[in-house]
Amino acid sequence: MLTTHFESPRPDVIKLILPVMNTHSTQSSIQLAGTACLYNLTKGQMGEQIHPHILRDVVHTTLTAMNNFPNHSQLQKNGLLTLCCDRILHEVSFDKYRCARLVLDCLLTFNDPSTDRMAVAICSILAAKISTTQTALLGAKSVYMRKLLSLVQTRMEERAVDITLKFTLSALWNLTDESPATCEVFLAEKGLHLFLQLLNVFARDAAVETKVLGLLNNIAEVSPLRGALINQHFVAQLKTLLWSPNVDVSYFAAGIVAHLVCASEDSWNEPGISKEDLLEELGKVVISWEQPKEEMVAYRSFQPFIPLLTALNMHQVQLWAVWALHHVTTKNSKRYCHMLVREGVDDVLRKLVALPHSNTCVRELAEKVVDVLQENGYTKEL
Repeated sequence: MLTTHFESPRPDVIKLILPVMNTHSTQSSIQLAGTACLYNLTKGQMGEQIHPHILRDVVHTTLTAMNNFPNHSQLQKNGLLTLCCDRILHEVSFDKYRCARLVLDCLLTFNDPSTDRMAVAICSILAAKISTTQTALLGAKSVYMRKLLSLVQTRMEERAVDITLKFTLSALWNLTDESPATCEVFLAEKGLHLFLQLLNVFARDAAVETKVLGLLNNIAEVSPLRGALINQHFVAQLKTLLWSPNVDVSYFAAGIVAHLVCASEDSWNEPGISKEDLLEELGKVVISWEQPKEEMVAYRSFQPFIPLLTALNMHQVQLWAVWALHHVTTKNSKRYCHMLVREGVDDVLRKLVALPHSNTCVRELAEKVVDVLQENGYTKEL
């Protein structure tokens, strides 16, 4: 194939290929050859030098081919090879929901390690870029959830922490983010049992623990689902994970605790678990943290924080929430200061600062967040 020998970008050749593929969209031989050519012409360094508008057209035509020939393994693989590109996934404008759906369909159809790896890599990124309504449409489909969980199950049985496991965990984490419907399907498909096993099998593997706890944090945010997490075994695990030397692990474990202790009293009836003990541990561990150098979490919204910030009888819960807000607003002020103000969380923080009986640590940290807002041009009177 001639395109395999090009060493410099050839947008002119791409512009010749796309119309032919679009005109003959139902001819498999043309689509197979075309998708292979498009991959060769956009891969690696060549893709870095091609205008995003051309890459957008490449993606559109590739997705159409994947949609028209869902059972053609080589064509699907060609499409995945093209799409599995950081520049395309992060910088090019295209229908990301359609892409994620087609890639998940591909994951279901073929049982091939390289296909699995590329598909979950693409999904892990796209799931964070589509709307929560769209993630719910994908994540709430049991067939997708079962497939993703089966990939995790296989790697757990093999004791293999490979790139496919990490991408699959990230995809599940992003699909459950602010999506109660996806969280419900995760629980219905026995995902919780599997994830609690992961914490045992891959104990002290911070990368796995962080992703597992990140997803469980999403479940803990959903008030009706908290009871599923409140059991003696998991609470004991949380107490250990709270004191992980890795601040990412400790942070997400603490986030789960902060949400669980806000559950109804009926949820804490099981013998052998004490909400008061967990609260005490939560307060101690948050005070012990030093701010990490890098941003360690991304949020779509701060709405789940409002019930935590207003938990006036549990200052430890407030402390975790304010620490989290201080972390993200100092690490990524441009994104999160605007989000805080847009969602009205800044007013909640100002009320905390003004409350005479609020906990000293909470009030001081809330004041620091308000200072960050003011430094970035968001000023209001207390």
